Amino acid sequence: MTYNPPMEEIEDAAEFPAVASPEVDLGVFSGPLDLLLHLIKKNEVSVYDIPIVTICDQYHEILETMHELDLELAGEFLWMASWLLQLKSKMLLPRHEEDGDDPREELVERLLEYRRVKELAALLYDRDVVRRCLWVPGVETDLTPAEIEVNWEDVDLRDLANAYLEAMERFAEAHPPPIQVLPLRFNIKETMTRLYERVSADEVVPLLRDLHSRADVEEVVVMFVAALELVRIGAVCAEQRRQFAEIYLRKGTRQFTGEVAPEESTYGA
Repeated sequence: MTYNPPMEEIEDAAEFPAVASPEVDLGVFSGPLDLLLHLIKKNEVSVYDIPIVTICDQYHEILETMHELDLELAGEFLWMASWLLQLKSKMLLPRHEEDGDDPREELVERLLEYRRVKELAALLYDRDVVRRCLWVPGVETDLTPAEIEVNWEDVDLRDLANAYLEAMERFAEAHPPPIQVLPLRFNIKETMTRLYERVSADEVVPLLRDLHSRADVEEVVVMFVAALELVRIGAVCAEQRRQFAEIYLRKGTRQFTGEVAPEESTYGA
């Protein structure tokens, strides 16, 4: 959106010639109104009660940063800077009831209109994403355009709802959520060391009772794998007197030092 400030409100219009600059995109802000909306949101103030002095100072600080980065500024940014300076000077002067309307009124209207356009653009973009995921009809017909027209009074809302749900299902299948791979919070080798030391100290450890006492599923799995690995290398023996009964772990014939040879390891660290 290009802003053209009212020429009659500028004391010397000759110092500010109209600039037909191309649309500028600074990566974050697509124009001066976009930058102002960012500053209003950053300061957590209402667009209907803009602190012109604060916003003007922050706006000029950003312009100075752009100069330091050697960015080519569009004329519309400079126009906005001059208008903010004018509003700042008006707001700093004492005001009386007979002075008329708030000098910020026009700026508020432009910001509200720009924000509405920006929200509509985002909505149209989302709809376009959904539209591009719909299947193109593959049925050809010899009907004329007049015969193809649909009488909306004959349309069943349930059919429309079902068609919408099918389209959304196709969209969900074409855009699955990203898979998050979380890092492991428990280490099998360390768990094997702790379990072996516990068996060595207590002589007998009830495995199932220990697993049932843990609330973390990942910890239960790691503990069970560590027990299997200790049994496999002979550091621990597992005993069960009958089916589905408690599994007791006893010290095996081999000593576990905390290291597993690569050719012996099944599960790794």
